[in-house]
Amino acid sequence: MNRIIVRCFLTEKRLFRKISFIIVLLMIPVLVAGLKNRADEESGLVRIGLYTPDEEGSFSDEIIDRFLEDESVFLYSEYESEEEGIAALEECVIDALWILPEDLDALLLELADRNRIKPLIRVIEREDDVALIFTREILCSKVFPRFAYDAYTDYVSDHIGADAPDDETLRMVYDSICRKGNLFAPGVLGKDVSEALEEETYFTAPMRGLLAIWMVLAGFAALMYYKNDEEKGVHDMVPVSRRLSGAFALEAVVLTDCGIIYLIACGILGILTDPVREIIYLILFAGCISVFCNILGLLINDLRGIGMLVPFAILLMIVLCPVFFDLRSAGAVRGILPPFYYLKALYDPGYLMNMVIYLAAGSFACVMLNLAKNR
Repeated sequence: MNRIIVRCFLTEKRLFRKISFIIVLLMIPVLVAGLKNRADEESGLVRIGLYTPDEEGSFSDEIIDRFLEDESVFLYSEYESEEEGIAALEECVIDALWILPEDLDALLLELADRNRIKPLIRVIEREDDVALIFTREILCSKVFPRFAYDAYTDYVSDHIGADAPDDETLRMVYDSICRKGNLFAPGVLGKDVSEALEEETYFTAPMRGLLAIWMVLAGFAALMYYKNDEEKGVHDMVPVSRRLSGAFALEAVVLTDCGIIYLIACGILGILTDPVREIIYLILFAGCISVFCNILGLLINDLRGIGMLVPFAILLMIVLCPVFFDLRSAGAVRGILPPFYYLKALYDPGYLMNMVIYLAAGSFACVMLNLAKNR
């Protein structure tokens, strides 16, 4: 035990003599802090311009106010004239311009009376893409409730006649069956939705997954560092059968340093949940990374071969692990990637057992491969 502690201490001392290692560790919190600062600034996927010639207090003006108060990945700005909005569109300041007509409320009421639907709002766009198509649905969702209620009251009046309920009852029944709010609300385990909305943005949401992949990259770096020492004969005095423990010791030192930086980075981003839970999950994750990297190290002796494998493995983890999206059709392949279990376990504690099984099975595979290799 003392020998292992001494070895880890000497390894740590050796690593911190390398300026590049210190720079890599310190670079992550700096980059994350810059990203967090950028995410706190005004940013959005699509910029929408709004204009109405209608007077203040009208229904069109009310809709514009709702958009301006909305906090989402779509940014809205109001213009004083149609010409000003079109100029902003031509100069690429905005991606689309919505022009709401005068007396929109009366026009909707007229359409409801006639049971007709026709275009009322002008939408001018620089190009036709998926994001802008989605924004039109959002525009309809703001305008449609007014049309829907008028159509609802007219339908009741036409089919029930004199026995129709009063306006207050109609409104109460309509509100009880009309869904309001968003279909989906983001959340972070251990926090309520309001906290999640304040802290999570589309800009920072994938950062935990990317940081987890950075941890795996650190594990690969430790493996290559050990392999390089092995090729130079640094471990020639160590029996071949015992070199695996040295590889695990180096992985433990590197991943401990990177794990501390990982927790600091998550703290800067504001995505840490329960500290004890985070540390336990991170320790298991580091263990999974160690067995994953060392299995590859036992299967691939050539340092160059490992170096060629790293970019492919990182790309595979970005695609198959739930970093930006979750592919459910590649279960067998992603089942060998440590970040998959870790990122899943953060939001589904049921995957914690999967991490334990992965760690136990991986450790057993390392021992068997090491015995077979050195027999």
